[in-house]
Amino acid sequence: MVTGGLKDLFSLRASIWKICITGLLAVLVYPYAAAFAQTTNIPSGTVINSYAQVVSITSTNVQLSSSSGFTANSRALIVQMKGASVTRNDDAAHGDITAYNSAGRFEYVKIVSVSGNTVTLSDAPTVSFSTGGSLQMISVPVFDSLNLNQTVVPQAWNGRIGGVVAFDVVGTLTLGADINATGRGFRGGALATSTPFDSCGSDQFNYTGIMQAGTGNKGEGVVPGASAHEARRGHNGNGGGGGNITDAGGGGGGNIGAGGLGGRELDLCDDDGNFGGLGGQALDYSPNNRLFMGGGGGSGSEVSQAESGGDRSGGGLIFVRVDLLVGNGGRMIADGLSALADNFNGSDGGGAGGAIALSVITGISGSPVFSVAGGEGGDEANDQFAHGTGGGGGGGAIRLFGATCAAITPMVSGGSAGTSVLGSNVGDPNWGAIDGGPGNCQGNFSELGRTSSIDPAKLNVIKTSSVYTGSGTSSGFSIPGEDIIYTIVVQNVGGGPGGEDSVFIIDQLPSQMAFLNDDIDNGGPDNFPGSDPIVFVDNGSTLSLDYNNDVAFSNQPTMPVSFADCGYEPVSGYDPAVTYICINPKGVFARPQPTSEFSVLLRARIN
Repeated sequence: MVTGGLKDLFSLRASIWKICITGLLAVLVYPYAAAFAQTTNIPSGTVINSYAQVVSITSTNVQLSSSSGFTANSRALIVQMKGASVTRNDDAAHGDITAYNSAGRFEYVKIVSVSGNTVTLSDAPTVSFSTGGSLQMISVPVFDSLNLNQTVVPQAWNGRIGGVVAFDVVGTLTLGADINATGRGFRGGALATSTPFDSCGSDQFNYTGIMQAGTGNKGEGVVPGASAHEARRGHNGNGGGGGNITDAGGGGGGNIGAGGLGGRELDLCDDDGNFGGLGGQALDYSPNNRLFMGGGGGSGSEVSQAESGGDRSGGGLIFVRVDLLVGNGGRMIADGLSALADNFNGSDGGGAGGAIALSVITGISGSPVFSVAGGEGGDEANDQFAHGTGGGGGGGAIRLFGATCAAITPMVSGGSAGTSVLGSNVGDPNWGAIDGGPGNCQGNFSELGRTSSIDPAKLNVIKTSSVYTGSGTSSGFSIPGEDIIYTIVVQNVGGGPGGEDSVFIIDQLPSQMAFLNDDIDNGGPDNFPGSDPIVFVDNGSTLSLDYNNDVAFSNQPTMPVSFADCGYEPVSGYDPAVTYICINPKGVFARPQPTSEFSVLLRARIN
């Protein structure tokens, strides 16, 4: 029994575990594509999340770049997108991660209020996030149930925010369309600009440097950006390295699978060494409390024509928490993008697959496809000279809580290295480029399940009284002979809905008061519709009250334990025999969006 307000006068019962599954997502408008393969384009769809950069965190107060889309009594997700430390020497170890710091860490939070660009949380985050490391907050929509029949995508990562789709379903998610974060993760390296052919470059042995005409450039990864280290063949954490001139291929981005090495330089300059971009580093997911977007593919070197190559971004992140997931033809996809084929230059590396994290309570049916495949490296089609081919993107990570990988159809392969027309003629079809390493799927992922997708309803009660002055003869004071209006406000301030028909109010009238069994407005202006002695006012609760069926009374000295125990029929007018008033509104007590409350009003006389 939950009590609130004046405890000696009032008690409230709520059974919150019987969940009514009624919600649907009605705002999705893009058509569902029935086929999906390796792609060089970011798929379209509907964005259902809001994003903001986290400026500072002080205990429960979080300062955002913008609070647009964040509301009181809502859920959110904080994710550290970057922040790893790496070696910056100009050698083969350049870009190796030396410390992950808080990169990849995440935490679900509850917003209780919003003021300006500051949101106040119910509890301070437990993770030690770094606001200087690309930290963002993402809104988490909540649905009672969801029959997904249109494509959902995250906002594309722009270097500060985006790349993540996250939502909760209290009941059943029927996956009839894709949740698709393909290519919305870390970005591919800036495309090399053209430069005149210089009779073979002299920078083959450099691993880092500033961007220059002709240099291949590093793909983006979990490492904070640094202008002095944007170019050359060293990787950038899990971002693929750029191809060194002349015409070497870019390295593939990495995730849990390493990105593939980019192909050799132009055959006129080749001395049997491979100066293609190094593949993005394989990321460490232990102790299983981090998730990473896929690293972007590095760009190949260019010396002879306008830039080309496509996007080559890695896959983004998908966070979904449900009670039951039913596969119905839709998929969760966070693949890396493939690089375009080239004809005169070093081709680019493919983006790495991203990560999918799913928490279920009841389970998964229908073996839905979960894909975090790496993108393919760019092919080289020149039939006169062999140019560098692109390395394949590494595979990403699938993490499940409450289910094993046998319940889904996982697709975690690394992307294929690009091929060379002339390389095939000399027994080296990939011209030195290497496939991306495979990702993996793992069940029993503990961290995501820390906050259940079924947050309980939390009921707050406010009870007030005011002197009834409607008749025009009141003294205005709470003294014997005066009538008062009792008002009971019941609020749901939790994260989930209450059970259907579960709210049972038992209001004990003090012995000094006599309940008025008549129109609550008797003797005064008609402020409330109808002629019942009990008034019900809904304010976002979605509950309803039928006076004849949902209100009852007791004249017993002890508190009733059920609605059936309230069997007294009050006499007309003031009835001092009424000891308890029993009220059982019908329906599901909605979660706050942002408000979910109802009021019950009655009238009584002070004896």
